[in-house]
Amino acid sequence: MILSKAMILNTTSLKVIAMIPARYAASRFPGKLMQDLNGKTVIQRTYEAAVSTGLFNDVFVVTDSDIIYNEITSQGGKAIMSKKEHECGSDRIAEAVEHMDVDIVVNVQGDEPFTDKESLKDVLNVFYQDDADKIDLASLMKVIKDNDEITNPNAVKVIVDENNFALYFSRSPIPYPRDQDVDTTYYKHKGIYAFRKEALLDFYKLPMGRLEASEKIECIRYLENGKNIKMVETSATSVEIDTPEDLENAKRILNAKDNVEESEVAVSNFDTANNPHKNFPMVPRIVFGNGCFDQLPTILNKKRAVGAPFVYLVDDVFKGNDTFINRIKLKGNDVIKYISADYEPKTSQVDVIVTELKEEFQLLPSGIIGIGGGTLLDLAKAVSILLKNPGKAKDYQGWDLVKSPAIYHVGIPTISGTGAEVSRTTVLTGPEKKLGINSDYTPFDQVILDPDLTKTVPKDQWFYTGMDCYIHCIESLNGTYLNAFSQSYGEKAYDLCKEIFLGNLKDEESRAKLMMASWHGGMSIAYSQVGVAHAMSYGMSYVLGTKHGIGNCIVFDKLEDYYPKGVALFKEMKAKHNITLPQGLCKDLTEQQLQTMVDVSLGLTPLWENALGKNWQEVMNEATLKALFLKM
Repeated sequence: MILSKAMILNTTSLKVIAMIPARYAASRFPGKLMQDLNGKTVIQRTYEAAVSTGLFNDVFVVTDSDIIYNEITSQGGKAIMSKKEHECGSDRIAEAVEHMDVDIVVNVQGDEPFTDKESLKDVLNVFYQDDADKIDLASLMKVIKDNDEITNPNAVKVIVDENNFALYFSRSPIPYPRDQDVDTTYYKHKGIYAFRKEALLDFYKLPMGRLEASEKIECIRYLENGKNIKMVETSATSVEIDTPEDLENAKRILNAKDNVEESEVAVSNFDTANNPHKNFPMVPRIVFGNGCFDQLPTILNKKRAVGAPFVYLVDDVFKGNDTFINRIKLKGNDVIKYISADYEPKTSQVDVIVTELKEEFQLLPSGIIGIGGGTLLDLAKAVSILLKNPGKAKDYQGWDLVKSPAIYHVGIPTISGTGAEVSRTTVLTGPEKKLGINSDYTPFDQVILDPDLTKTVPKDQWFYTGMDCYIHCIESLNGTYLNAFSQSYGEKAYDLCKEIFLGNLKDEESRAKLMMASWHGGMSIAYSQVGVAHAMSYGMSYVLGTKHGIGNCIVFDKLEDYYPKGVALFKEMKAKHNITLPQGLCKDLTEQQLQTMVDVSLGLTPLWENALGKNWQEVMNEATLKALFLKM
């Protein structure tokens, strides 16, 4: 696997920490950080919220209070005692980080227990952008429209230049609306800062200037001394605990949140308690159309976590294709892993990729993007799962074994037919079996369906993969698991396959319709199952390494006794496109190889039940299956 990284200034390995300055004294609400907030203190909840964002290499509470220090350390958290008295939180943090090996320090307010991850992420992202070398610190601002708030001296306002660098902060309305006809936007400064360490230490050493002394706004000290403050607009509303009333409001928010989570648990338990009505997830976001692949950077930008790369698993057929690869638009420490699709994906291969990523990056990737056919899409789904679940990939081969959600993952098929872009399964060959990871967390979070990406698929591969879709339809529509939901998708996919492979469509129309057939075929089996052909091709693939598409074709070609009409139409399609299938693959197998092939196939109980019913073992046994394999 070959790695390709985007180059950026010097921000690829920034070490980012959060510091929570925490004084026990408070003029309006003494001891507020130690107040009980539904079973935990305010400062403990703030600390846990900062840790749970996953944005920081480390999180510390820095305090002058033994009470607060002991509260955090007794719960297993990290705290630092200040050595000096400090007038502001920035000074307290500066003292604490002076001898630390860090790049970016984020000031998290101790009295805000509901940390807004997205806002923090947006602030940190500025240090990974093109103008990062000009930024000394970053902070947040929010549009305000209420005149009382605009004129309130307790609300600090900020004005910015065209690049969102701060020009000035004031307690007065800025800009002053002398011309009432001008459409003026007012921004309120929100006191979350992300400092470069050097800028923070400079602040610690610099005296208070006359403007800061007049406005009593500490960040003015930076502007007075030539520092650049990048402002980031946010719409998030913070919950600050400055009064007993604020504390009661926070309790109400937590109670509401807990009630929602309890309801979700109840629903989840109901879904898994042998409920006959399946509650399968679907892909939540899909974009379709020629050229829509170019939307990828825009889509991913909203999901990018600070310092965390996007990892692209790309079919190595695109290696050296600079025109295509440049459309991906790598940023920061994004990485491409080129992977051969010549072989079926293996559990061991997933484990290797996961280990490499964990060793290479301190943070989990922002997401996994699979670009290619079924092999690459299945690998992307499996890697995204194993990055968040312990153990090895082989441990999750089966139904509903995955316990934790996968990281964000995107599927971009460059060949149509497998249905991998929509299914809740990723099929992997393990040390003992070939079987899918079938779970609610497997489906992609985003799929990009661009028919143009399938232009260069070789004819044979186009046929084999397209027939995978066709066979999905036949097995679903003739299965005992069939219902109106799966039937509607299966019938549409079936009609599209006949039109594509027996009609006379133009190339552009054929590509688009095959992409839709693949989607509908995948949806059909998501709520149903496949059957004899897939069960047998899994066994063949496990022993012989046969690729999935052609393996299905080889097997299906001999299944007249099980799918007579479907096989007859398949042979008609095969003849129309002059496809010759390999013969005699199993005739020279050893008895042990043949037995292994049979064992792997018969181990796929849901497939046989769908094909032959609950009493399928009365119809299919070892001897019958061996005889079938020997025809191939």
